[in-house]
Amino acid sequence: MTTQQTTRALAREAAGLFLTAFGALGALVALSALHWAAGAITAMSGLTAAGLMLRRTPSTKGVRHLSAGAVGVGYAGITACTFALHPALGVLGVSLAAAAAGLLLASDEGAA
Repeated sequence: MTTQQTTRALAREAAGLFLTAFGALGALVALSALHWAAGAITAMSGLTAAGLMLRRTPSTKGVRHLSAGAVGVGYAGITACTFALHPALGVLGVSLAAAAAGLLLASDEGAA
């Protein structure tokens, strides 16, 4: 009996993950149909959010590097799209990154 419940739970989880991925892909396609930058910024925001979520869990050094890389690539993609839309928005993105780096270096959390 317990094996059937475990199989059903796995099937339900797999179906949920598939529907989530399919829904996210549909949202990206719809946003990209409106404007290429809307889809690109949404995808890069998702990558940045995934990297930030990885940092919240206690992890190994490799996962921390992967998280930092995902956040860096995601934020660089967002900044590149904003530069393409309007240079002043790109400058704002770079300025926000510089301010965040300064806050991280000035705080005690940056030493860890």
